Amino acid sequence: MRLPPQDASRGKGAEFVPHGAPEIIAYGILGLFSLGLILHWTRRIFTPAFVNEPPRAEATKDLTVFDRVQRLFHWATLAVLAMIIITGFALYDPSTFAPIADALGIPLHSAFPSYVLAHVIFSASFAVLLGIHVAWDVKRLRALRRMWPSLQDFRDGLLRGRNFFSMSRNYPRMSKYDAFMKSFHLYLIVSSAVLAFTGIYQYFYASWWNVLWFLHSQIEPWWRPTVIHDVFGFGLIALVVGHLYFGLLRVNRPLLRAMINGKISKSEVNRRYRSDELQGT
Repeated sequence: MRLPPQDASRGKGAEFVPHGAPEIIAYGILGLFSLGLILHWTRRIFTPAFVNEPPRAEATKDLTVFDRVQRLFHWATLAVLAMIIITGFALYDPSTFAPIADALGIPLHSAFPSYVLAHVIFSASFAVLLGIHVAWDVKRLRALRRMWPSLQDFRDGLLRGRNFFSMSRNYPRMSKYDAFMKSFHLYLIVSSAVLAFTGIYQYFYASWWNVLWFLHSQIEPWWRPTVIHDVFGFGLIALVVGHLYFGLLRVNRPLLRAMINGKISKSEVNRRYRSDELQGT
């Protein structure tokens, strides 16, 4: 982790604070995950996947797969996560973020505590949105079964992997939530709990941004909450990037459009989806 702004004047010899995830780990998480996405994109550009699983039943009309509450939650969460990532990156690596802040004409070094406060506010907002999402999908829509990983997800993932490595020409039909999407949702819950606990602890008991750099080690406890917070935070960023990548793929664009208008056309459903998995919201 680089120096917080109040330490920037101490010179080159004090470039890093003695706690927080090393940059090779933090940026390594993003780099390795991005490399995987690049390999996936390169592979699918030359050998696109085609669904050849026969339909269990055909849809006779356009299906509503996301209601207004789900769509509002999705886009509000995306906006809040973007602000969490921006403020979190400014806190983690302010010397790298400074050129961006200067280009945008926004203060950084003179308003560092404001970024901490903004990060906390947006994080709390995300927790509220996540709670609404879980309550709505589980209580109102009875969608817990669809959100929980199943044996079918394992079979689909194995078949997609075999297809990706040219070991099979078969490719399964798509469900509303595939294994990656379900894993993403589960990680949101787990990482949110870890990030909330470590973030709250830092805010009240180990607020390193309020002390000089050479005192950071004195307020950082033995279990290193800042390191844990950084690792889970960059893991979350990597999965958000992956979520955006897969959402923009041509094969997933019907679901992306459904996140705007709520529906998937019956022709798209019959071509590549399992209609029984899309019934209702």
